[in-house]
Amino acid sequence: MNTKKTIPYYFSQAGAFAVIATCFFIPFSTAYIALFSVLAVLFWVLSGKFMELPQILKNSPVSLVAFLLFLLFVIGIAYSPANLLDSLSNLKKYRELIFFPIVISLLSDKPWARVAAEYSFIAGCIVLMLVSFGMSLSLITSHRFGDSLVYHITHSFFMAILIYWSAQRATESRQDRYFWLFTGAVALANLTFLAPGRIGMLVLICLAVLYTVQHFSLKMQLIGFMLLATASTTLYLSSGNVSQRINEAINEIQTYEQGSARTSMGMRLDWYNDCLVLFKEKPVFGHGTGGFEVAHDKLIEGTTIKHTGNPHNEYLFIAVQLGAVGLALFLLLLAAMLSASFKLARPDRWMLQGIVVSMAVGCTLNSFLYDSQQGHYFVFLSSVFLATSRKNSLTRQVKISSDYHANSAANK
Repeated sequence: MNTKKTIPYYFSQAGAFAVIATCFFIPFSTAYIALFSVLAVLFWVLSGKFMELPQILKNSPVSLVAFLLFLLFVIGIAYSPANLLDSLSNLKKYRELIFFPIVISLLSDKPWARVAAEYSFIAGCIVLMLVSFGMSLSLITSHRFGDSLVYHITHSFFMAILIYWSAQRATESRQDRYFWLFTGAVALANLTFLAPGRIGMLVLICLAVLYTVQHFSLKMQLIGFMLLATASTTLYLSSGNVSQRINEAINEIQTYEQGSARTSMGMRLDWYNDCLVLFKEKPVFGHGTGGFEVAHDKLIEGTTIKHTGNPHNEYLFIAVQLGAVGLALFLLLLAAMLSASFKLARPDRWMLQGIVVSMAVGCTLNSFLYDSQQGHYFVFLSSVFLATSRKNSLTRQVKISSDYHANSAANK
């Protein structure tokens, strides 16, 4: 069947390549994320696919909820105590919310692009990992973030994602199983012995629990949880990096004194308490977009609590800015994504669930939707799977099942 190659067609293809490039740079370059995501929007408009927006919002609950949340951020500028430039700057941090329908539109009719985007992201994570090892071995000049191209929180987060992705791929693929097992093992070594980020360790444990639930029966899950506990204990005892970071967190919480904390966990606890106070002041619609910093500065005036632009907790951050309405929309977005995952065939279902869990956990200790790299990971990678039609997803599941049984028969 011949497809007429029109100018809109080529712009649509270019938009898909822009999405693929964005996914590659998500783990290690905010500059290139901005460049290629803007190009994706431009090509989306030039291809005429923007005409599909109403239909996508109608058929995709995830896109609709994300659009409503972004719209609420826009409305929040009107009543924010922050000046217009600061409010717009804050709004810009949440721009990735509008990419749900854009990415879905660009990839929905291109199965090759969806697969390429997923593996492009994995390749980006592998590049981040290899550069980190190169820096630790003095083969590459160290960056201002130490042995990584990115901040340690971001680095550890993407190493946890890479381990989960590798485990899923090793389970799914018979031909490339050893490659993915090796990749996951190397990423685990990087996370536990090199990367100092605690959030990655927490996310990894939660993803390991999710993986166990996804792949095993109830009886085997109990065994899996015991093995997971044993493995975690072994890593704690064998890795000075893991034990040091965990002991620091425990000590920071135990020695916490409100208003006088100067540790990572201590300052977070101060900010969380402040968020509850600010939320009670305006519980319905909040203090407005960008209003957290202004309201918080006023609250801590005359105290020793440290200033911050965000409280390092996305749930509380949104609650202060947009109130219970905004928080409900964010929780509804996560729930809608989880619900959508069950309409996909395996392994797409497992991947999307991993995105939801990693983001939900990460947002408890950081403002990941506000942060560029984690926010784009959340939107772009989930949209990659949401762009897969149920028919294509089921076809892929049948193929994987056929390959599995063929290999099983061959082994017999």
